[in-house]
Amino acid sequence: MGQALKTFAGLFEARRNFGRPGRIEMFALLAILIAGTVSRFWGLGSWGLEGDEKTMAVPTMHLVNFGAPLMPSGMFYPRAIAQLYMMAASVRAFGESEWAFRVPSVLCGIALIAVAYFFGRRFLAPAWNVAFVAVAAFLPGLIADSQEARMYIFLVTCLAGYTALIFEWERSDRTIWLLAAVVVMLIGIQFQVLAVFGSFLLLFPGLLAADARKLWRGAIGFVVVVVGFAVTSRWIESFYPRALKTGDTNLAATETHITPLSLLHQGSLLFLGGVVAAALLAVYVARNVNGRAPAIAVLVLLFFGLVCEAALFYHLGLVLILGGAILAQRNGRKVLPRIAVLIALSLMLAVGQFILLHNTTGESIRRTLGMMVGLPSIWSFLRAVVYSPAAWLIVCLGLLHALWRLAQRQWIPDYWLFFILAVWLPLFGLGLFGWDVEARYTEFALLPLLVCALAASQEFSVAMMRRLSPTAVPAVRAVLAAGAAILIVNPVSLAHTVNGGYSIHPDHKGAAAFIQSLQPRSGDVIVAEDALQQTYYLGRIDYWLRGMNNAAQFVHMKGGVLRDVYTDAPLLGTGAALIALVERRDRGAIYVIGTGEFRGDDLRLIRSDGIYEVLQRPIFVPVFLGRDGVTQVWKVEAPHDAAAPADRRN
Repeated sequence: MGQALKTFAGLFEARRNFGRPGRIEMFALLAILIAGTVSRFWGLGSWGLEGDEKTMAVPTMHLVNFGAPLMPSGMFYPRAIAQLYMMAASVRAFGESEWAFRVPSVLCGIALIAVAYFFGRRFLAPAWNVAFVAVAAFLPGLIADSQEARMYIFLVTCLAGYTALIFEWERSDRTIWLLAAVVVMLIGIQFQVLAVFGSFLLLFPGLLAADARKLWRGAIGFVVVVVGFAVTSRWIESFYPRALKTGDTNLAATETHITPLSLLHQGSLLFLGGVVAAALLAVYVARNVNGRAPAIAVLVLLFFGLVCEAALFYHLGLVLILGGAILAQRNGRKVLPRIAVLIALSLMLAVGQFILLHNTTGESIRRTLGMMVGLPSIWSFLRAVVYSPAAWLIVCLGLLHALWRLAQRQWIPDYWLFFILAVWLPLFGLGLFGWDVEARYTEFALLPLLVCALAASQEFSVAMMRRLSPTAVPAVRAVLAAGAAILIVNPVSLAHTVNGGYSIHPDHKGAAAFIQSLQPRSGDVIVAEDALQQTYYLGRIDYWLRGMNNAAQFVHMKGGVLRDVYTDAPLLGTGAALIALVERRDRGAIYVIGTGEFRGDDLRLIRSDGIYEVLQRPIFVPVFLGRDGVTQVWKVEAPHDAAAPADRRN
């Protein structure tokens, strides 16, 4: 094991920066902290609850008033308990308001700016570390998290502190820092269980130093974290009902990739022929590799990579082929032409499979490519790009350069090992558990990605400044670092985010105020697509409108009726159910409060099962458009020939 560790560690060049900040650096950090604080408080309460804020605000108010974080349905809300108590304390101090709900998140976001300094200095020189702190202060996604009464800013901050503690353990070799890192990680898991994807970083010090003792201690910490995650997840899940089975076989076939080969109608003989071809290609490349062990490794990597491609698991296949190609180049002679032949044949196979799948299934290009990628899904990577496309571009360019250096038997900087453990491997793993995850689920990898982007920029800048005079280097370095930070943050997006109000936030509050202004009569029916927001603002709703496939994990059976697990509102899960409500003769007017949370394909997804089409009918008359330009309210008039409607509360 010791020799294997030394061989692996020999791929990386350790570069550690733990110096104390100078006076100018301290002033710059203080200015960034002040500006970051202003950006987070600016306009904080100028829009209503949005997204999952309602799942925090509603149990918070029950906690304030009755001492327990319960939903209107009576369900105990088990997520981010510590944050719920912070929000309750804020409400007691400042009164009930959106501003008060968000204050704990703002304070956590401010703390992140300070912690970012200790996070980034491991890989970054002072000027570049100041740039990293500025990115943490002004990145639009982190400002948005800081202005949301939700746990994701706590997730990022806990992981930042956890990472800084691991670096301190690496530097000092004192176990107390490792124990502190594990404790902070467990706290982070309490806020959001996705923090567990940061646990691979516990292996970083041991792997980089080829220190078996340190690696074992990190592995023990890893096991403790995973056990803590399992216990926390099981406890949280115990309060939720089991998700209903919706029977959407088409979605399963095209998005979970259980039976991709059957979609191509490939027979066993055809697939066997592909396996034989893969073996021949792998042998063709491996023959020019020096040494028996490297040749066998190249053969195995390339063979299984090609088999994965034939089986429509291109993501995993390309990773294996890339590893085999690098190993072949490091240990071979004139292997590039042979690798080029392999890649060309792989490309021909991919084009042929795409044409067959596209013509056979009639699916869109996106879904056809999805069937070919297989598991792990690449959407975890693609979703993460939205936080900073520039950072991803810099990282990809730097990674290509690092891979080429590896292929040429050269060292690469140690931040690429950090990238593997804190960005690539966690996102790769996330792709095993979800096909098209939401962007916020990738935030455990956000700060590591940003620091790697700046570390790669720093690396490029060193080459650029070699011809400069020593007196010009500090000024040029500062300019380059500031330029990289500006590029990563994107000032246009920053200006759009700070005090963005309803230009970037849905207007649930305005829709509720409109309904209240109408003073609905007894018997009028209120249907809401966002059940919890409208329950918070209106006090109650009559029905939750959401497509069955999307709603299945959030409903339970009660009294023979499917109800929202949070509000207990009965579910209208199909267009037919909505029409049945319209056709009732004992009702008053119907008010349907639409959502401003979703647009495009996502909107059609939550309005599946015929709901989207029903809402287009002329009987649903738009009577309100929110300040966001998206949130709508439709009205269906009461039946003219009906008797006086019964009170809907009976």
